[in-house]
Amino acid sequence: MQGFLPGVAQDNVPLRPRQSTSSEQVPADSPAAINQSGQSLDARTSDISSARSSINVDFLKHKNSTIMQQTNTPHPVASGASGSPIKAVLTKSSQVEAGPSQANGTGAPMDEIQLTKPALKSLVSVNDYISPFRFDATAESTINLQQALNIALDQNLDLAISRTNTKQREFAYYSSLGNFLPDPTFGYSDYLTKGHIGLPGSFGALLGASSAAALSGTTASSATSLAALSTASNSSTTIRIHHPFEVMHAGLDYYAYRGGSVLFGALQSKHNLKAAKHQESASLSDTLMTITQNYYNLMLAETLLQIRVDAVQVSEEQLRRNQDRFHSGLATNLDVLQSKTQLSRDRQALLDQQVNRRSASIALADSLNINLSGDLIPIEVNVKKVRLIDSRMNISDILQLALDNRPELKQYEELRLAAKKAIMVAAANLQPTVLISGAAYGIGPPNNVQALGVLAINANWRLRGAGTVDAFDIQQARWQARQASLNSQKELQTVLSQVRNSYLQILDKEKNIEEASNEVESSLEELRLAELRKSSGLGINLDIITAQRDYTQARVDKAQAIINFNIAQAQLLHDTGLISVDALTAGRLLSKSGK
Repeated sequence: MQGFLPGVAQDNVPLRPRQSTSSEQVPADSPAAINQSGQSLDARTSDISSARSSINVDFLKHKNSTIMQQTNTPHPVASGASGSPIKAVLTKSSQVEAGPSQANGTGAPMDEIQLTKPALKSLVSVNDYISPFRFDATAESTINLQQALNIALDQNLDLAISRTNTKQREFAYYSSLGNFLPDPTFGYSDYLTKGHIGLPGSFGALLGASSAAALSGTTASSATSLAALSTASNSSTTIRIHHPFEVMHAGLDYYAYRGGSVLFGALQSKHNLKAAKHQESASLSDTLMTITQNYYNLMLAETLLQIRVDAVQVSEEQLRRNQDRFHSGLATNLDVLQSKTQLSRDRQALLDQQVNRRSASIALADSLNINLSGDLIPIEVNVKKVRLIDSRMNISDILQLALDNRPELKQYEELRLAAKKAIMVAAANLQPTVLISGAAYGIGPPNNVQALGVLAINANWRLRGAGTVDAFDIQQARWQARQASLNSQKELQTVLSQVRNSYLQILDKEKNIEEASNEVESSLEELRLAELRKSSGLGINLDIITAQRDYTQARVDKAQAIINFNIAQAQLLHDTGLISVDALTAGRLLSKSGK
């Protein structure tokens, strides 16, 4: 039976020609020794192997590779950028010229959709107490994109939070600079003493009568008599003290050497401050992008609401016609029921879109940090394409703009430098410290305070845990610096990926606008012919309903394509790090200088 078959199906199909084998032995851990299942040649010698052992082998390879590269900077992959710095400018252009950032085509005949506020009677009411348009809102106000962006600059909470982080880093940097200055010391102590002090006989004779008088607060003759009376047979002396005793001091402590912890600690704080500033810039870019996206989503919701209202009106008219035809004997009850079903579907979609429009308004108000009880309505009367990037710019130019201007890349670079300075701060604990201090003291009772000056140089060398604690702290700091370097490279990959994806989205969405416009035209003609065939007795009611759905969906697709194109343009502007209120609303294109 097998001989009659033209061939036998294979379970594996080679994707490329088989390479010629070499006579020399291939290492077991090399990529060439890995089969399609991920197993090495050694693992294939046995029919049964431990699944856990395979995981351990993979982890061991990863661990060895990491240890070998711990002292090296990870090699960055090719970015595809032009390589030379590009000066970006915003220029006005009377017409869009063809270029690599524009989809081919003659352009859609209708790239705009007119917006009109729907009448309340055309909307679906949920009850008799709230408006079917505003729902929970108590007031409404109009807004455009520029107004929304300016409000966000003043009131957005994410921006305010990022600003507080920057101020924290700023004062932390100022605090680290203060370590270069000496430490003034001041002190005052007042002791109220009452009692006796026993002193050795020789020490009491050394003090003399005047010292005893100073301690006890009596005259010299009284102190001499007191000392004579208090002398015991064992030649000890007891002095009675009943007088205030004061100690005052003022001085300076200056660390002449701390192993470099002060200098490198200040540099670390400086890099952290710069990173915080770049993070604040990134938060600003993200906020502008969020506001832009929420505003365009609100415009899309308004557009879809209008489309759903029109669909309900068409379904109502179709139901009325079928009912008239049914009473005239020209239509069946099935035609009427089909029209009622389509009308119910359109009314359900309309109600959902009413809620979606209100939700879009709430999302925009939330990102603006304004009263959520107000209903926001876009000022624009039509939805149209908004081009923000010069179509003549190629992908390499756009990637270079991102490398030069993305604040996230600068932020992670500063964090990498701060981590390197942290290694020197950790190493400073293995070195001695030299403290130079000077102080003036005033010691004695109030009526006999004597001055004492002290100048000291103190050198200390403390090795915690015989030096092991600090040594391991240094290794930890090195690995943290390694992690910061890897995070910087990962962020670079993320930025490059974002730019390329946004670039592809622009090409895709612009082509979608053209196709959606063609879809609207063809579906409209389809609806006209379906109604004509029905009135002539050649068509059926289901053809009209299908044409209605096609026309409504075509209008929805076109509206979504236009809004998605505008969002993709803003997203690419954000991904280059050059997003701003002016770039989004001034009607000028981002392009290279000199074009």
